[in-house]
Formats: sequence, structure tokens, C-alpha cells
Amino acid sequence: MALIRRPRVVAAVAAAAAVLATLTGQATATADSPTMTKLSLGSSQFKMSDTNYASATDNLYTRYLTRHADLTDVITTDYTKNSAGDTDSWLNLRSMRSCVGDETKALPTAATSTAWCWSSAYADDTTPRWWPQGMTTTGAADGSDGAIQGDHVAAVAWHYRTFARDAASDTTGCKSDNLLKLTFIDRDTGKYRHVLLAEPTSTSSGASDFKYVTGHGGGIVWYANYLYVTDTTHGIRVFDVNKLAKVDDYGSGLTTYGIHSGRSSACGYPYVLPEVHYYQQAGTPSSCASDANNGALDPDHLCYSWLSLDKSSGSPYKLVTGEWYGDVDGGRVVRYQLNPTSASTYPGLLNMSGGKTVIEDAYAASRYRGLQGGMSWTDAQGVLNFAFHKGCGTLSGVYSHTWVGDTRAATTCAAGGNWAAGPPQGLSYWPKLDSTQVDELWGDTEGICPSVSLKQSYPEDFADATDPRDVCYAHNGSTVTTSLRSVFAVGFNDPAVQNLH
Repeated sequence: MALIRRPRVVAAVAAAAAVLATLTGQATATADSPTMTKLSLGSSQFKMSDTNYASATDNLYTRYLTRHADLTDVITTDYTKNSAGDTDSWLNLRSMRSCVGDETKALPTAATSTAWCWSSAYADDTTPRWWPQGMTTTGAADGSDGAIQGDHVAAVAWHYRTFARDAASDTTGCKSDNLLKLTFIDRDTGKYRHVLLAEPTSTSSGASDFKYVTGHGGGIVWYANYLYVTDTTHGIRVFDVNKLAKVDDYGSGLTTYGIHSGRSSACGYPYVLPEVHYYQQAGTPSSCASDANNGALDPDHLCYSWLSLDKSSGSPYKLVTGEWYGDVDGGRVVRYQLNPTSASTYPGLLNMSGGKTVIEDAYAASRYRGLQGGMSWTDAQGVLNFAFHKGCGTLSGVYSHTWVGDTRAATTCAAGGNWAAGPPQGLSYWPKLDSTQVDELWGDTEGICPSVSLKQSYPEDFADATDPRDVCYAHNGSTVTTSLRSVFAVGFNDPAVQNLH
């Protein structure tokens, strides 16, 4: 990572803050409490235990999911027919496209090297059912050329959303609330495919079935052959890209999953990605809602809202997770140790000691709220830096770069934001593309501006925008749902990125 130099002494930090304030047009704050406060954790606080599904997945992969696949299969193989041989265009590879009109407001204000919106085919760009959340890339997953299995890929997690007025048929099985899927996007072509995430129905080495996975999908990290995905109230799931498999039965309208009469299916999708580990904290938080628990954060349990990977200071690498609270400051940021891929035990997985995950350090985002994505890195001066996305609904969101010792006043939603509308979600660093140093910061947004009919169908969930600054304000009364969903890359070292707060 081409690192930003940051002075270590307090006086120099204050001077740097003044310079950055000048660059961003923001007023400096008098010396105040820090933006990030290091925490002293209890012996078991925020640690997780591992439920190991590796043997179960191995058995499924060997005996039941025998049509083995790799990334290249997923992102390049087109299917015009379903497993019954009938024409089914729903199965085709889809293509990211250029953003147009108000969709471009879902892109950052900094110059983009990649700026995509989702395909309109089958309404990936505007569906109120599926919501893109966490994102990651192969960029830092392997540490050399930005590729896994020879492919340059971005991955986005989506969750399915049910509504209060839905019929029972829209809230069960493959339409269950928070059903999770993953999308693999070929960076080189912009083509993409959705894949179902799956969990064996037991941890036994004789496991013979799998089920779908539910969750919010707010955080996702790619490290080596593993994809880490948050489970907000419980912990972090791990899926093995080396266990990708094509199922037997697939096609639009198919609503079965698992193994039945010796045949596999995955809610209509051609491919399934199985879970191999599930790291869980003891117990669940009192609340992960917008106001936490009436403004009080659970001291013993974490809300796993987002994820990123920090490889900047060498081994052990860190898996970084943080909390989202829309109305409460102080969400915790915890960095867990990752084993190197060369480790003799659990290579590429979380480091364990005494049956618990090992925590490198933890911080409270003391003067931040609404963090929907974040990352950390240690710069050339040895200072720990953080970057965060803060969502502001469908108004312009906030991107903040801060560091340990920073006391500047933070940009707020009320001040008008400084970044993409949508709102912003995950952050992922992409250092190299083959032999070329690119130093990119990738992210995504999730929002839509709903049509009149959508608001009428689900008035509890969608309403007119009331703030003239809201991107959706101009779409009140529109008969068309407008997309604010994007995937983008900006220059990590661009002053328009690093000088924001």
C-alpha cells in the first residue's frame, strides 16, 4: 500500500489537521476528544469460538456437490437454458453498465477509475427485494497480482427483503427475509453472476445436505481462498471459494435448495458456495438497532456490521470489523488476527488461542455514528489510520479519513456530506493489477428512489423524500424507480479522498 505519511507528535497532528481543513474547506476544531479511542478489553470480550464445518463441506463436495467449479466458470460461463433444457434468459451472465442521470450521484465526488451501475435485466438496479451490502475484491486477497485463480474479481453480498404486507408465499423458503447471495463481478469484462451462499445442515463428516444462509451481509472480506461474511448479531461466517460447485437443478422460478433424491439445487442459481467455518460470540447484543439499546451499547457483545482487510503492517494481518448505529456515537472497531496462508494450522483463517479468536486491538469511534463501511492501515510513520463510510439515507453520504490522535471536527450528514449518495456501504483496497501498481479504493452503494406504485404498495417501507437535498426529492411522483446502486473505484492516494473528514 502506498501509505499516507502522518506526523506522530500532537503538535504536528494539529498542524496537519489545519492543512487538511484548508484543503477541504472545513473549519478546524479546538483540541477535543479524539475521533478514535483505544479500548482495554476484558479477557473474553468480543472473542469468538469456531464452529467448524470443513469436514461437512468436504463430504458434500466429494459425494453430493460433485460438479466442481472455479471462479472462471462462474464469471464466464453463460447459460441460456435451465437444467431441464428449456430456454431461460434469467440464467445469462449479466453486465455492469455505465451510470446515467441521477444514478451518477451514487458515485463519489473524487475521480473514478471504475464507475458501474447494475444491469437493468431482471431489475438488479432497482429491485426493492434484493439489497447490495458489503463488498470486497481479489485485489488484496493474495498479496501479489490482485487475482485469485487467475481472475480479477469484485464480490458483493446481497440480502433479500420482505415487507409487512407480503403474502406468506413471499416470506418463506427462497424468499425468506435476509436470504443471502453473493455476486462475483469480472473486473476485466464487467460481467457478473449471482451465487447462493450455503451451510451444511450438520458439522458431521457425513453431512448429506445443506441449507441457505440468512443475514444482513453488511461486511465481506476476501482473503486467499476464503470469503468472510458478517452475521450481524452472532459473528462471522467463512466460505471457501475452492469449494464452489454447480448444482444439478437450476432455473428461474425454482424454489428448492439442498439435496433431494440425490439431486442438488440452490434456489434456482446454478452455483453454490459452501460455508466452512462459523465464528460466533457467546450470546448476542441487546440491540443492533439505530439507537443501540436506547442509546446504550452492549458492553459484552459486538454488532458485526462491516468488514475489511488490513495487511499494511505485515503479519499478522488483521480482519477489521465495526458497528453501525445510525443515532449513537462510539461504535466499536475490532481488529482480529488472521493466520498467514503459510501457517501450519488453519492457514488463511482467524488466529485462535484457547479456543477463542485472537484480538489485535479495539477502538471506539468516539465521535462518529452511522458507519456503514470502514478500513484501517498503518502509514509509513507507524500511525494507525482509519477510513469510514457514513450513510445519510439518499442524501450525499460522508467519507472520513482519520487517525489515532486526530481531533478534528467530523463532517456530518447535516453539513451536506462529501461523498456518494446511495448510501455508501463497504470499502476494499486494491493495490496491484497484475504487475501494475493501481492503489485503488473500491466501494459500493445500495439505494433506490422508489416509484409511486412501490410507495403505494408498501407505505410502511417507502415514502416521499422530504429534504430538497435528497437525491430522491426530484423523483417524488415518478412512475419509475431510479437506481442509486453503484460499484466504484477511486485513487486511494487521491487528495480528494485522503483529505476528506
